[in-house]
Amino acid sequence: MRNQPILVSFYGDDFTGTTAIAETFMQSRLRTVIFTAPPTLAFLQKNFPGVQAIGISGTARSLAADRAKEVLEPIFKRMKSYKSPIYVYKICSTFDSSRLIGNIGKAIELGIDVFNPDFVPVLPAAPRLKRFTVFGNHFAAMGNGEVYRLDQHPSMSNHPVTPMKDADLRRHMAKQTCLKSGLIDILDIQAGPEKINARMDEYFAAGASLLFFDCLSDRTLNTVCHAVFQRFKDGRPMFWVGSQELGYGLGHALTRGGLIDGRNCSEPAADKKADKGPILIMAGSCAVVTGDQIRWAEANGFASIGVDVQNLLDAEKNAGEKSAIIATAGRALAEGCSVIIHTAVGPADRRIHQMKEMADRMDLAEADANRILGTELGDIARRIVGNSSARRLVVAGGDTSGRIQELLGIQALQVATAVGIGAPLCYVYSKKPEINGLEVAFKGGQVGKEDYFGQIRRTRTAAFEAVALGKI
Repeated sequence: MRNQPILVSFYGDDFTGTTAIAETFMQSRLRTVIFTAPPTLAFLQKNFPGVQAIGISGTARSLAADRAKEVLEPIFKRMKSYKSPIYVYKICSTFDSSRLIGNIGKAIELGIDVFNPDFVPVLPAAPRLKRFTVFGNHFAAMGNGEVYRLDQHPSMSNHPVTPMKDADLRRHMAKQTCLKSGLIDILDIQAGPEKINARMDEYFAAGASLLFFDCLSDRTLNTVCHAVFQRFKDGRPMFWVGSQELGYGLGHALTRGGLIDGRNCSEPAADKKADKGPILIMAGSCAVVTGDQIRWAEANGFASIGVDVQNLLDAEKNAGEKSAIIATAGRALAEGCSVIIHTAVGPADRRIHQMKEMADRMDLAEADANRILGTELGDIARRIVGNSSARRLVVAGGDTSGRIQELLGIQALQVATAVGIGAPLCYVYSKKPEINGLEVAFKGGQVGKEDYFGQIRRTRTAAFEAVALGKI
């Protein structure tokens, strides 16, 4: 396959979010591959010559602000070498961030320094996921249910690390950067492209370099992306900040601009007769949605294994706890039973408090305790996959996902198929033969329907060897 221009280069601020936006680019008919570390352009041209969208998975959502430059600047510089017309900094569609942790403003400042765009469009809404921005205020559904303003959201307003106490995105951003911002509101957008461009010109004249955009629907999203895309005609790149669904809007704009040929990419045909067998689920999330999904799995024949988090943190009890989990999971998988291993079932699970108590006794910061726990879960997953016939893995929880991908030696991912919203099945590229071709879904804590794990178990996909876009 001949080399094609890389149309989009994107960075995801957590692992689950990176796969989510990759799914939207794939569905917009862009050949898309995610890497865990930014490859060189020469590597891409040699090993992935037909790829049109390149993603880099990261951890900036949980990154301390004083480390942002150290971590993000070299990645952004490598992305710039791909010479894409579009660069994207993918953020969570709940915009959770703060001055000290996951600072979006600091990331934007670094992006401006590296990519040198005319301005930065910011569009965090995800209408299909029921996340909306109206008159600059952000709203999100609780699961698939009632929609709340972010500062009144039962979960996000009380997030343990980045609580969203202000739904006004410009005010929230002003705590993270001194860059001047403006808002193109829903009335401007509904008035059409001429009004959108007039308002943008007003803000530019006033010195604004960040422009927030309201968004209520796919139609709004497409209107905004097309209007902004039309302004970039002098060869300077675009640097966008937005949710995973920005991929749909950018795909629409690229198609209208004649840069995407719908015949160039389609989802591979699934082998309807291929049953991938029982699946393994590693759930490190304490979210309400994931808790409901675990209960569904328990009620529908999945083997449920609860992790004693105190034992995993205790050096003397760690080996015994892990061995017991691995042995129990191995027996269930050998009998054809799907397995779910979990550290909590919802936010009220007593193990959450027990873990905090254990971390205090060990004089561990909460972040360090979570890192250790994620690493231990990754080792458990690696050992189970390496010693069983399981060829499909689900990881629930953004931080857990990042740890597990490291332990599995995942170097790149290619979306295999969509499963509901924002948590697709992906093929794994790895130099470890027992991991290469494994199918993995990385699911955010608040994402997916109650029967998501059942959907994953039933889904049919094409053989990796038949559809792989490249090689490691």
